[in-house]
Amino acid sequence: MRRTCSALRGYVQNHRVINIPFLRPYTSSNGISSTKVSFHTTDWNTRNEFFKFTRGRFILDENENLRNREVAFDMNELAKVAADSVGAAQCVDVRKFTDGMFNKAFLMLMNDGQEVVAKVPNPNAGHAHYTTASEVATMDFARRVLDTPAPRVYAWNSHAQSHSVGAEYIIMEKAQGVPLSQVWDAIALPQKLQVLLALVQIQKRWLSISFSHYGGLYYAKDVRSSSASHYVQDGVVIKNSEFVVGPATGRDWHDAGRAGIDIERGPWSSLSQYLRSIGERETKATQILKPPKQIALFCGPKLYQPDPKEKLTALGQYQHILDAILPEDNTTCDPYLWHDDLHADNIFVDPSNPGKITTIIDWQSCHISPLFNYNADPAFLDWDGLAPENLDLTPKPDLSGLSSEEKSAALRDYAHLNVFIAWRKLMQAKNPGLFEVTEFQKTPSYGLLFLAHRMFEYGEAHFQSLLVDLKDTWPTLTAVTGQSPFPFDFSHADIERIKSKSDGAVAGTELLAQVKETMGELWPDKGFIDHERYDACRAELKEMKEQLIEQLAESEEERAEYERYWPFD
Repeated sequence: MRRTCSALRGYVQNHRVINIPFLRPYTSSNGISSTKVSFHTTDWNTRNEFFKFTRGRFILDENENLRNREVAFDMNELAKVAADSVGAAQCVDVRKFTDGMFNKAFLMLMNDGQEVVAKVPNPNAGHAHYTTASEVATMDFARRVLDTPAPRVYAWNSHAQSHSVGAEYIIMEKAQGVPLSQVWDAIALPQKLQVLLALVQIQKRWLSISFSHYGGLYYAKDVRSSSASHYVQDGVVIKNSEFVVGPATGRDWHDAGRAGIDIERGPWSSLSQYLRSIGERETKATQILKPPKQIALFCGPKLYQPDPKEKLTALGQYQHILDAILPEDNTTCDPYLWHDDLHADNIFVDPSNPGKITTIIDWQSCHISPLFNYNADPAFLDWDGLAPENLDLTPKPDLSGLSSEEKSAALRDYAHLNVFIAWRKLMQAKNPGLFEVTEFQKTPSYGLLFLAHRMFEYGEAHFQSLLVDLKDTWPTLTAVTGQSPFPFDFSHADIERIKSKSDGAVAGTELLAQVKETMGELWPDKGFIDHERYDACRAELKEMKEQLIEQLAESEEERAEYERYWPFD
């Protein structure tokens, strides 16, 4: 059952919730002044596309997905608020950025040439008030305390019904520079290394401050908190009354219906409290909520089949072993504030000096969590393979006998791997505590913790498989806690049943990977596809479905089960 660990990679990728970046819709003219722009009255509310999700289509539960991304508010009032926030007389143009999955954002041009970004959360963004209030405080803390280039906020309101706009909003400065996505593939290796070094230095500043509690970060005036939270900077306790730790804002506290269940949401003063609350959250979700459609892997009679009873059993086992599987290193466990979605459209660089990071955007749902919860590797490295066994740079490949296309592909893979290794080497040298996180994330203990976080959606098969293997290392894990003997007695029949379920989950993951590779750009990542590919995607999925069912089903009953589990409309 050791291959279970390798299968976690697919789960980790599906776990990462990625906000789609704001794309730049136009470049404004320079030198615009009030004397050159005639004032006119524009009813921005007539632009229906401002309020709806227009970026593409959904291949599953489309009506619900679109409804969760539609916001009704008064754009005319938002434009006035934006103008007032920067001392302008009037907003003269509004352009919508490409839709995000959780927000709408607009570039607003003022009569005096100033530009600001206005951001409005979708209904699926998170808890009302808390999500916006935490995002604003987090950006401010990142900019002023962590010395990180986060956008400056000019105005905001987290109480939708308290003002004329009729929705929560944030008015912030436009990001300086260009998205890293526009230059990363074109810049030379030395400039890539400069970007990596700049990011290492930023993350080093994030690691310089830990917190007394786990949860979301807020201004003290915006939450009722009985906890006397503080942060520790380079070993010095700082009690800053301006900022406090309050309820968690991470997506796993909101997604798949979790927002509506009555659970403890923090803040938590200990790691054990925080992780036990996660177990209780997943338990309640499993007991109360309708399970979501499974798109992390294919399900069916010979594959993985979600089982609420098995989920609850696994969550009970999680609570029993929790203290034993935690890492001993304090840095790995301590609460840190982190930006965990560093893809190439959330990082802006100086176009004349791409090695200089000018802005990091999209701080929504960033919260204070144990360091091992975070992805230590930035998403723009696009690394989806297993971690290298060592940090030795790989030699240049032998290109003799290869076609030009094969040579190009081999050189791309060579550069890709060595850039990733260079990143890990920099991390090990400059941020050894963060590097320890990458080592811990290779262990079965981390796999158990990770799977417990999303047990409601998936994970019980792999969880129990890892748990069986844990028996071999239990004495080592419990040497400090004194928890012995191993608390579970798996019979031979239990082990065979668990192995069979785990093998089915692995097979479902591998089938999904094959279909994704076959479909290429037509694969609807997270159920979403561009407008122009929608019809072709649906046709290809229908064909894939027929082929899979024909291959797997051995009876009409099994065929019906595969039909029932098929995740797409």
